[in-house]
Amino acid sequence: MSGERRTAIVTGAANGIGRATALRLAKTGFDLCLVDKDGEALRQVAKSIAEAGGSVIVEMADVMQRSEVEGFAEAALKKYGRIDALANIAGGAGPKSMHQIDEISDADWDLVINLNLRSTYWACQAVIPAMRAQSHGRIVNMSSTAAHGRIGPVGTAGARLVYATAKAGILGFTHQLAKDVAEFGITVNAVLPWLILSEPGSRIRNRFEALEPAGREQILNLSPMHRAGEADEVAAAIEFLFSEQAGYISGVELPIDGAYLVG
Repeated sequence: MSGERRTAIVTGAANGIGRATALRLAKTGFDLCLVDKDGEALRQVAKSIAEAGGSVIVEMADVMQRSEVEGFAEAALKKYGRIDALANIAGGAGPKSMHQIDEISDADWDLVINLNLRSTYWACQAVIPAMRAQSHGRIVNMSSTAAHGRIGPVGTAGARLVYATAKAGILGFTHQLAKDVAEFGITVNAVLPWLILSEPGSRIRNRFEALEPAGREQILNLSPMHRAGEADEVAAAIEFLFSEQAGYISGVELPIDGAYLVG
């Protein structure tokens, strides 16, 4: 792949970690297919990339709809002729803040599981045939430190128990898929961010800033660094895992959390 143009699909690309990843990959020289439900914000990201000379297409899609997931993979392949990388960033903990298991309805459960775990499965399933045919591919799935459980207030996590379950499922999925596709030159890894604050107006930043000062301080005190992460710090890790230098790294869980999970 040295010297050749590479193509990446980034889901959840309209804001937050997805936006930061798209902007960083564009600077690295990737041709991009950006995916999100927020069309207006997605087009703004694409505009910034195009104005800087990057090649980008926009696909408004709901990652909880199989046909739309298959659609954006087909669009990327039609436009660029190959799919080299997939950043599975779309996800979330749902709109409701729920602390105890008996507060969770079946609808709440299905929403968060489908938004995170099922969407990851569908996206990987949609791109791997192209990657297998070209004997090359890089996949990064978005897990979370929540996969290992959290204490303290729910904070920005929404349906925390369901979210932890979905993100833990992504880890098992990543470990097994990495083994299943290794012979085809495809790597599959997972990143596990802690609290990541993105650009002003992003969903998680808004949730965090809406908390009382004491609540924000309580959350930040859980971190050995006593700060939240930045979206570009996660994007930098994804960029590395997409690189040729990371070709022998597969099936790993990479925490991006300022030592939150250590010890």
